[in-house]
Amino acid sequence: MRKILFYGLVLWILGACNTTSAEGEEAFSLLCQMTADQAQPMAIYRIPETSMTDASWEALKGIADEKGVQIQREEDFPENMLFPHEWLENSTHVLIYTGDALTRYRQWKEDAKDGSPTDFKGQQALARRLGRLLGFSPQGINRRLQEHTGYRTLSSFEVERQTTHLYYADLPEAMTFYSNLPGLTRRDSNVFQIAEGAYLQLHAHDEKHPQGQEKSTAIALLTDQLPAWYSYIQDTGVPVKYPLKIREGGPHDGFVAVDPGGYLLEFEQFKQHPENERFMASLERLKPSDLDPDSLTFYGSITWTYHRDLLAMQRFYEEDLGYTMVADQGWTKIYQTTEGGFIGLVDEQRGMQDYSDDKAVEIEWSVTQLDSLRAYASGQWETFNTQDNSVTGPEKYRYRFSR
Repeated sequence: MRKILFYGLVLWILGACNTTSAEGEEAFSLLCQMTADQAQPMAIYRIPETSMTDASWEALKGIADEKGVQIQREEDFPENMLFPHEWLENSTHVLIYTGDALTRYRQWKEDAKDGSPTDFKGQQALARRLGRLLGFSPQGINRRLQEHTGYRTLSSFEVERQTTHLYYADLPEAMTFYSNLPGLTRRDSNVFQIAEGAYLQLHAHDEKHPQGQEKSTAIALLTDQLPAWYSYIQDTGVPVKYPLKIREGGPHDGFVAVDPGGYLLEFEQFKQHPENERFMASLERLKPSDLDPDSLTFYGSITWTYHRDLLAMQRFYEEDLGYTMVADQGWTKIYQTTEGGFIGLVDEQRGMQDYSDDKAVEIEWSVTQLDSLRAYASGQWETFNTQDNSVTGPEKYRYRFSR
């Protein structure tokens, strides 16, 4: 994200640069270096038309040759949602690229010129395609779309808490189990807080969630006290599905217990590992600095959901919900939704649960701007239900919204 923000800043600075100036050439050289280093497949250097001369073009070619990249002058850059009109008019744009990026740009340009300007979703898809070509993260693309269009994501409406709803045949038994589990705080008759912004809410089976439904979820309870938790779970007689495993050099350790309704509880500790580098930074902010070794606690929670089409779910979470991926484990993608709440998307062929159309779980996000969310979602999200403020995702998980 830092690179994307810096790159966006460079683009705007270049709009005022004279390419014959030392500052302009230095900025152009930086973009060439970033492209050569594969920070993005392609970069764009904007030049006011009055500043484009044969001498300046030769200077740019010399810099590009030195950096090992190719350049092309583009005087017909198509209108798009990522860049405002004033950035495009009265300008020449120099494409800086390596490999097949120019082919990708030409294909995008052809489709952009054929696209209907009134097709909001089609124009948005083209903008995302251009953004990926320029090395923007999904969040960087979202930010630019929000600046220049009416596009919004769920995260635009200030998500404060995530609640995972679970369903039981014997609700009193489940209530007793979670009431006696250390590390949880009971906030209401059937609501338990796991960590900041992460909650569980327990229900009896109902018409939508009858007995026998596939669970389609597992709950990860994040802790750095795995041995102590494992001893506690064994001592209290809670069933263990997978025993504690400590793997030297692995990305995470943990064990899996089973609650009274059959939901899997994964007591888990993530460790510094290439796939967890961003995640570890997020988790460090959550860990208590004065942890009492005799007090069992959690500092975060991941609600795992199980999918057949992981790519479709990934796009839904990034483009519609606007969440940031903090860990990519290949067959799992973890997104931070609140301070201590996370969602983990899992390939059902590799995960602990199978995919099912009928799911004994629902997920709720509380937002501060519910009225604004309702107004936006009712016009933009096809599956949004205005009666109960819910939306159905690509694989039939149901998401609620509340204040």
